[in-house]
Amino acid sequence: MPRVLTIPPTAPFLATLAGALLDGRLIPGYAPRQDPMALADATVFLPTRRACRLFAEALRVAAKTEALLLPRIVPLGDVDEDALAFCEDAPLLAAPHAIAPVHRRLVLASLVGRWRDTLKAGEGRAAVAAGPAATLALADELAALFDDLSTAGVPVSRLDGLTPRELDPYFEISLDFVRIARAGFDAYLAAAGLVEPAVRRDALVDAEARRLAGLGAAAGPVIAGGSTGSMPATARLLTAISRLPRGAVVLPGLDLELEDSAFALLADPLDGAPDHPQYGLARLLRTLGITRADVDPLAVSSGRELLLSEAMRQAETSDLWALLPDRLPEATRAEASAGLTIVEADDPRQEALAVALLLREALDRPGATAALVTPDRDLARRVVSEMARFGVALDDSAGTPLGEAPVGRLARLVAQVAAEACAPVPLFALLSHPLAGFGLDPALKAEALAALELAALRGPRPRAGVAGLRAALEACDPDAFRGADPRRRLTDAALHRAGLLVDQLEAALSDLSALAGRSGPLPLPALVAAHRAAVEAICGPLDEADEDPARAALARAFGAVGEAAAVGPDLTLADYADAVSSLIGDAMVRPEGERHMRLRILGPLEARLVQVDRVVLGSLVEGAWPQQGETDPWLSRPMRLDLGLDLPERRIGLSSHDFVQAFGAAEVMLTYAGKVGGTQSVPSRFLKRLETVLGPELAAAARARGSRWKAAAVALDVAPPVPRATRPAPAPPLALRPRRLTVTEIETFLRDPYSIFARHVLRLQPLDPLDAAPGAAERGSALHAALGAFTAEFPRTLPPDALERLLAHGRAAFAPLAVFPAEHAVWWARFQRVAGFVVEFERRRRMRCETIVAETPGQIDLPLARLSPGAASFRLAGRADRIEVMRDGTLAILDYKTGTAPTARQVASLSPQLALEAAMATRGAFREVPPLPVSEITYVELKGGAAGGEEKPIRYKDRTPTDVAETALEGLLSLLAAFEDEAQGYRSLAAPQWQGGFGDYDHLARVREWALGGEEEQ
Repeated sequence: MPRVLTIPPTAPFLATLAGALLDGRLIPGYAPRQDPMALADATVFLPTRRACRLFAEALRVAAKTEALLLPRIVPLGDVDEDALAFCEDAPLLAAPHAIAPVHRRLVLASLVGRWRDTLKAGEGRAAVAAGPAATLALADELAALFDDLSTAGVPVSRLDGLTPRELDPYFEISLDFVRIARAGFDAYLAAAGLVEPAVRRDALVDAEARRLAGLGAAAGPVIAGGSTGSMPATARLLTAISRLPRGAVVLPGLDLELEDSAFALLADPLDGAPDHPQYGLARLLRTLGITRADVDPLAVSSGRELLLSEAMRQAETSDLWALLPDRLPEATRAEASAGLTIVEADDPRQEALAVALLLREALDRPGATAALVTPDRDLARRVVSEMARFGVALDDSAGTPLGEAPVGRLARLVAQVAAEACAPVPLFALLSHPLAGFGLDPALKAEALAALELAALRGPRPRAGVAGLRAALEACDPDAFRGADPRRRLTDAALHRAGLLVDQLEAALSDLSALAGRSGPLPLPALVAAHRAAVEAICGPLDEADEDPARAALARAFGAVGEAAAVGPDLTLADYADAVSSLIGDAMVRPEGERHMRLRILGPLEARLVQVDRVVLGSLVEGAWPQQGETDPWLSRPMRLDLGLDLPERRIGLSSHDFVQAFGAAEVMLTYAGKVGGTQSVPSRFLKRLETVLGPELAAAARARGSRWKAAAVALDVAPPVPRATRPAPAPPLALRPRRLTVTEIETFLRDPYSIFARHVLRLQPLDPLDAAPGAAERGSALHAALGAFTAEFPRTLPPDALERLLAHGRAAFAPLAVFPAEHAVWWARFQRVAGFVVEFERRRRMRCETIVAETPGQIDLPLARLSPGAASFRLAGRADRIEVMRDGTLAILDYKTGTAPTARQVASLSPQLALEAAMATRGAFREVPPLPVSEITYVELKGGAAGGEEKPIRYKDRTPTDVAETALEGLLSLLAAFEDEAQGYRSLAAPQWQGGFGDYDHLARVREWALGGEEEQ
């Protein structure tokens, strides 16, 4: 009779197993506690390496000694090949070797890519995701399918007899490919002398089972603990161990409380419940050839097991819940839920903070241990971050994806910069990366980067590549920047250092740049080699023996991909940059040791055999725990059923078993977020089942205990009330106030004096965004430049080919915007319509004017002593778009607008630009313009719509343009005189009608704070 035992979830599995092994309760007649030397004869199989390490410690604690001769402790699936060296399977196991995961991935990716390319548009090609990352993802799914087929022992011939059965035609296409890919991949492996990892693993496990069975009693004491036998090969090994004369199998958490009739239904081939936590164990008992009555418990069950058994029973028997008060009295349920707490957080951040508090509080109790168990990696990372505020360094044992480690992000940025020809945003991210040293002194590099940022990376994008960066540096004249422009900080020395940084960048990217110059897809080995060379040139050599686990992982990833790249698909540099995260970024970087021995973050699989005083089961929402069952992209559900492969519900069963096993701690905290991603979440079915069995009162009590932790999480970030900011109105000394403004700045002065203070008193100049896409300002500048050049060339009469000449000036003015092809195409089409309108407009206007002066600068000094005795004069400057000297001895002031022109009322109040230009013109402020009266003020809208443009003259019923100009000038003088009083502050957003828009300096004025108040507080 096979010897099979079980340990309930509420008993510490490894400690109980260690005590039973020492006391002789596992194998009759074998009690190493009386003979410690006998322990070395035993072999113990456990599911994971972590369980093996913890079991060794559990043995030492149970033996109550500091030194102990340990048994042979082996992870299931990692069979010691040395032990098989002299058995009859040795020739078979010597070769072939398992194909490396990266090697297999690239081979399958090549197959998937070629298959998609062969599909025609009407034959399902649109249903197959395109792109290198999607191809690699499909290759991973194909590899998982092949693993399933190998594990289940399904030969290729079984695929030939499979039929889609009235399903989506896509599955007919995918099934054909799976048949071909499976046969072709098997042929490739045979030719290369390799096998799949699952095949070799199962062969080793089966060989170990045969070896142990052949040894019989000579195998010594052999114990397998903690496995559910979910893989057929593992189940066969467990069967062999259970039948050894001195063998034993210890199952984790076999439900001995569920009635026999319900348990018998679990593993039924037709009506089984793969989503039940006992499904795998029920199947394993059938494989072992025993019933549940043949299993002996190693510890006594408690009310907690009864509660879990009821909560997790299958739907077919859930009608028994109607009799729950008789079958599971409330007193038993109350005792089982005594240490249960349910925390419903508002969002994932609040959940992470509550979990961090739960873990931190455990440290205040001497010797207490706690663990967060969750499949949600985002929650784990948030908790690590929140624990930092308590000064507790806590590592996520699952590790960090290499792509999210600093050196992994650097590798991604290097490929992206090369693929995007040194586009400013990724380039700035790369150059400012803390690991990107480029072999330069850190201080020198920082100064060089600051200069390069201002001279080349901010504002519109420079020309592509390193050559564009050099051209931008050469065109940057530090002497040309004056006033408040931040580039006044640039010096020749700083630009020289920026050039040195560009030289280093060019040298680092030389191999990748050479590949970028070649057309078409490139060999993957060349891309990987060039990429690694660039990364090492930027951050130093990579070595697999590096003390930094992330750098060592990146070195291993580059090495693995480089060795297998010859079988991978050819990629363009852009496609390679997209695939980098999948190729080398999904490797996990694990900490070398546990940062805190009393606190842990574990995945559900890792936590199966780990016992702690307080366990926090986090992210208990549908889609996270249990995870959403993913559909196989290659085989439909009926196809998998016909082949005997596990369905997605099996994953739910494994998740439910993990949930039950983790529920055995003395204190169990269940947490979830009420909203995830801004939408209402659905609590996990496990939690809802548990609350149903507990009943309303006990469930409410558990939630009431959880509300304390939620309140603590909320209170942790509560700060004392801060008085709301008031509208600022700084009043600097008169000596610091500006004595020169342009006519365009006068509008800002009227609307928002604080902006004038920030720009001219504090001398703060807004920086352009990195790689700023051209907007209305760039389009307006190009249009003004084209019209100004055209008018300057023909100030009196138009040539016969006026339209062609204007378009020529337009091409020159819009040429710098060609690096933005989408915007350039739209704006050039609009300019063509504008040009047609302008030519007709010019022909009409020139019939009444003598000459035209375009883009002319001017300035006048305004005495303020008349309004403010002792005040200094003020200089008003401006550049007029167009001034026409009319034949009647007057002037016409025109201004081009690519947006909406101000109305006459706005010109008379808050938009006095043209009125002030008229006042300046009458006083002879503009070169080449005689001091004459102004007879016309006109805006010309040039939006480039269907009409091309529109004239909008500013007219008043009882006022001439000269009257409007003089009124505007008097208003300006009054404004300037008011600011000659030191008590007059530069108020933020003085014009209420402008408060809907936010400007460059509003964050300094804290507009979003004080503007929330009532109008009377403004």
